[in-house]
Amino acid sequence: MKRKIWILFVVMAILLSACGGQPAEDLDTIVQSTLQALTAQAPAATPTTAVTTGSVSGKLSYPSQGIPAQLVVAFNVNTDDYYWVQTAQDQATYQIDGLPPGTYHVVSYALPDGKLAGRYDQFYLCGLHQGCTDSSWVDVQVQAGVVTSDVDPGNWYIGSENYPPMPAFDVSQTSGSGIYFAPMPASGGIAGQLSYPSSGIPPMMVVAFEVGSQNYHYVLTLPDTSTYQINDLPPGTYYVVAYTQGDLSLPGGYTQAVPCGLLATCTDHSLIPVEVKSGEVTQGINPGDFYAPDGTFPSAPAP
Repeated sequence: MKRKIWILFVVMAILLSACGGQPAEDLDTIVQSTLQALTAQAPAATPTTAVTTGSVSGKLSYPSQGIPAQLVVAFNVNTDDYYWVQTAQDQATYQIDGLPPGTYHVVSYALPDGKLAGRYDQFYLCGLHQGCTDSSWVDVQVQAGVVTSDVDPGNWYIGSENYPPMPAFDVSQTSGSGIYFAPMPASGGIAGQLSYPSSGIPPMMVVAFEVGSQNYHYVLTLPDTSTYQINDLPPGTYYVVAYTQGDLSLPGGYTQAVPCGLLATCTDHSLIPVEVKSGEVTQGINPGDFYAPDGTFPSAPAP
């Protein structure tokens, strides 16, 4: 800046000496023109762009020799969004950029199928020792313009039910984002034995009533069928009742009297809640209590 001012004075001195007896107003015009020319030559200030996203970085590992290619995913805990980066064989570090500020959970899936994954959680921070009992997620806070480092998804010893399945990603890209839709839990089933307080077993409609809702599921059986199984049940709690087809006046339920032995002293005819778990068939559910008072069981639904 001092150099520019010195040049300005030199230019003005030369002009004054050259102009001799020029009027004062002409000199003022020359000075103003010179100042404008110098101002026009000054470089314009470069505008700054606000940073609106942050990053997460850390080390990669694997519970075996070498490190396979991995898909490292940051799940936004408050939305259905996820952001990922694909790593190469034996790559020991990762960084996911372009993350909107927020809270994330980080998982690294071993490619190609993602059936084994590592989490960033308290169990990892504890050192993965037998004495570490806390395996809860670590919430990763992302701030705009900041790289949150040392986020290492290294707990490969927790079951797959404790982290989301590997989301879809574009294999032609090394990084990206998307919206994560949790898959529907696998259905379960209920199975057991059939009986009837007479000779033979009539054809039956065995119904699983979903507790707390109007939903029900059923299966129809043939005459003298001694077993049943109801499949495709969403995980939840059910009551099970068997109705004879064509004559619904004598239903049998899976009640407290069944495990009691259906003896005369078994007076508790309340239905037993049956838990159905994802991917499992709950066995031994025998709707054999045909001795409950009228009105104990729900009315038979229309098949």
